[in-house]
Amino acid sequence: MSLVTFLCSNSSFYCTDLNVSAERIGLTLRTRRGVNVIHRQPSLWRNGHRQKGWYLSLMAPNTKGPTFAWLDPSRLYCNSQALADCVKDLLSPFQNDSVDLVAGIDAMGFILGASVATTLGKGFLAIRKAGHLCIATQSQQYTDYSCREKNMEVRLDVLKPGLRVLLVDQWIETGGTMKAAIQLVEQLGAIVVGVAAIAIENTEGGKWIKKHYKHAHCIPEKLQEQIDRQHLELLSHIRKNKPEIIFTSI
Repeated sequence: MSLVTFLCSNSSFYCTDLNVSAERIGLTLRTRRGVNVIHRQPSLWRNGHRQKGWYLSLMAPNTKGPTFAWLDPSRLYCNSQALADCVKDLLSPFQNDSVDLVAGIDAMGFILGASVATTLGKGFLAIRKAGHLCIATQSQQYTDYSCREKNMEVRLDVLKPGLRVLLVDQWIETGGTMKAAIQLVEQLGAIVVGVAAIAIENTEGGKWIKKHYKHAHCIPEKLQEQIDRQHLELLSHIRKNKPEIIFTSI
């Protein structure tokens, strides 16, 4: 592997392992005119230590227009340390809670939910979009963030009365999808221990979830307002069609 020069302010850092070394010094790499340039995210780093949500700058903004979500959070999963810290932050409020099972919502909630389940050493239940399971199911209609009417379903042979379930999705915007998942779990007699997502926007549905259920997200308080207006300044340096280089396991 060729030697890479990391530039930050007046300092340079040299390494051959982009994953470990770049994360250790807390920098975000992008390419500009053929030079690998590192930009520190000072608000998410303190005294050289990672703060809650440091990995949010690894997300990717929408470059395809209003028919798509306003950003792509899944990009942070490509970085092993980012994924691990994201899961750690989501589980922090539930350290003293008994969890029997983790349930993730189709489709992006599968990735984060399975990671949470593995960390807890618990099983994982997939809450699917309707029409994909070849077994008996319970279904629930809902309206997603794009205002489209949909149906989700869950198998009937797992959720039992009294089973304590942690619900996970990637992002909660309008709250319609998560509310439907809550209804499904509770209709089968299981208990919703809490709700976890990278972000819970303060929409009507998002506020309802925060009010009625224990919840966890990865957004520092100072960034919540930016999340609510769907403009995260951490991503402003990423230009359309000029994707950042991120650090993956090598």
